Amino acid sequence: MKVITTYAYPALLFTTQLASLSQAFNVNVNVNVNLNKINVNKINVNVNQPQLPAAVRQTSRSSSSIFQAAKAESDFEVPRSVSDQQTVDANVYNIPLEEAADLWTASVQESNNADRKAGVPYMDTKSKDHFVDDILSLEVSRNGGLGLELLELAGGRDDGIGVTIVSGVAKGGNAEKAGILPGDSISAVTVLETGSSGDSASSSSSGLGLVEETNGRTCITECRDFDNTIDALVNFPGDNVDAVYLNVKRIRRWPKIQVQVEYPKSQCAEGFDPIRNLEFFAGENLKRALQNRGIVLDDSGNPKCDFCGSNACYVSILKGKTLLNPIGKTEEKLMELNQNCRLSCKTTVGYNMQEGDLKLRVNLSQW
Repeated sequence: MKVITTYAYPALLFTTQLASLSQAFNVNVNVNVNLNKINVNKINVNVNQPQLPAAVRQTSRSSSSIFQAAKAESDFEVPRSVSDQQTVDANVYNIPLEEAADLWTASVQESNNADRKAGVPYMDTKSKDHFVDDILSLEVSRNGGLGLELLELAGGRDDGIGVTIVSGVAKGGNAEKAGILPGDSISAVTVLETGSSGDSASSSSSGLGLVEETNGRTCITECRDFDNTIDALVNFPGDNVDAVYLNVKRIRRWPKIQVQVEYPKSQCAEGFDPIRNLEFFAGENLKRALQNRGIVLDDSGNPKCDFCGSNACYVSILKGKTLLNPIGKTEEKLMELNQNCRLSCKTTVGYNMQEGDLKLRVNLSQW
């Protein structure tokens, strides 16, 4: 029997109260994070290095800066891979280190939600064309060193808040074998320790024996500066730990779908081109995406959709059906005689992080 217990390492967690955070951040509608200093530092991380020599830290850039984060939350779902025949390897959307270094920033939000608390910094991207993906529990052996190099993009604050990323991994090293890439940011370090528990006398009399227990210690490193990240990787695990489990944040390019929308000619004025070429992000709802980009859905000849109540929800897919989410049982039965049609309100484009070309017709009864 194994019992898994995970608790946070208190010494390196965020303990700054909101009162002091209000001095550290400028929070407004655009969500600005004021990081007073920018330092760029590098070090090769090895478990045999208990302390960081001062000479290793070479500051190559230092200036004052205000990090302005782009809108963090999108109005559609971040694409996530589901294991089936349409699965795309998310790593095809990885970006180079130099691009990632330019995009990383720290953000805060003004109010609490299910994902995070107000005022607590989190790693974010400056670009709406990219998203931050979470990759959890990468096991990295400490035998022979972790084999990674860190780069501090922002830091120098008294509260330890900063932006630190992986700038390189040793070829064939433990970090590379675990799947860590240059440009990743380490958001948490977890150590698992196995022991046994139970009263040996009572256990022997009952015949149950000792219970093997695995305890987990976690140190949060998201939005931490160089020194705190190094301390979490080198000192936090202790001397008798063979491996650490790292959560990393990775910036990926958002997959996009090239969409051709065709209106019926009966709805077009003379000289109006019935074809519109658009670009959608993977994960967008088809109906909302069409409407947000100015496509007029008006088809009084069709019955109202049972799901959204619109009579213009029906679209005909001429190309790219595999780029859409699988059709549900109810919709499949409804479209039994029109197998190329979909309900746009129930359709997601770029299913499973796919990219490609989609061609469709709208306002079907007007053709």
